[in-house]
Amino acid sequence: MVNKSETPITKFRAAVYQKTPAPWLPSKPKFLTLLIVLQIFMIVISSEWRETRIAWFVFGIFIPIAGWLAMRWRIYSSVFITPPRSGKTISDDRWNEFYFTGWGEEKMKAHYLKSRTGVEDTVLYLHGYNSSLGNGETRCQHINSLGFNVIGLDQRGFGEQKGKYEWTILKVVADIEMLLEKIPNVLGFTPKKFWIYGHSLGGFLTIRLSSHPSGWWKKSFKGIILESPATSFPLIIEKKLPGRAVMASPWVRHILRREYQRIHPDLNVGYANAQIPFWGTPKVPILVLQAANDETLGDDHFILLKEHFSEISDIHVLNDMPHTSKVDVKERRDILEKWILDVNNI
Repeated sequence: MVNKSETPITKFRAAVYQKTPAPWLPSKPKFLTLLIVLQIFMIVISSEWRETRIAWFVFGIFIPIAGWLAMRWRIYSSVFITPPRSGKTISDDRWNEFYFTGWGEEKMKAHYLKSRTGVEDTVLYLHGYNSSLGNGETRCQHINSLGFNVIGLDQRGFGEQKGKYEWTILKVVADIEMLLEKIPNVLGFTPKKFWIYGHSLGGFLTIRLSSHPSGWWKKSFKGIILESPATSFPLIIEKKLPGRAVMASPWVRHILRREYQRIHPDLNVGYANAQIPFWGTPKVPILVLQAANDETLGDDHFILLKEHFSEISDIHVLNDMPHTSKVDVKERRDILEKWILDVNNI
């Protein structure tokens, strides 16, 4: 476990770190669920209760409440529980694994590819939602072939990492901030030049982190690469919500807000401002590699990016590249290689 005195939370600025209160604390949904269970239990075991009018009157009242609780659970499970694991595992035996302490003092695992040339320049790779480091392994291998050290991990709730339940993007940001603090100890040196590569949701994480640099990498930070990045949490939620839940957006926002406040008592970002430019505005060179036909995020996130980050000059729309990191194309590699080597020589 990382010594707390070595990584004071005051150094971190992109996420939140206070632990969630005990899950057994009472709440309105838990209380209503308990009443429904008791009512059904009484109807099943007590013939006398079944024969009373009030029993069925109460049962009728609970029907719409049960519907409300069921929809609330659908919303909660769509946002705060990650999907069944589907990401592939890494296969390159050159990966070195190490452990670090993430949000809530949870033990987490990450990997690194050491530079073959001995340079100290380093890139952190962040995969997308419902993906894994294995899906982006070819991207990491390509960066490593250019002479860079590469750090990567299965993010909380994905791949082989724990943290499936009560998942929040702020927990993931906290994990990565704490991972970054350990990199000098893992590599044996403090990288003099450092980049972050984020794909899809990893791009959203990258924007947040690069807008709030801290610790050793604040001085070493040279730029970010965004591949088909997400730029808005509300837009992500609209895609994930079941059925017509999106039609009840004020109620949905209320549920999300209450759950985030419960999970993160020290919440520092709300639903409405969890998107650019409020989410963050990086002050470093940015390369954008955008899938022309983004079958996962559509055009909305890219439009938002161009609207608020209009000063970015290195935006490339790739016609032959899909959104998924399971597929790689030579054009993406060529553009990245030229850009990162040019920036590295500045």
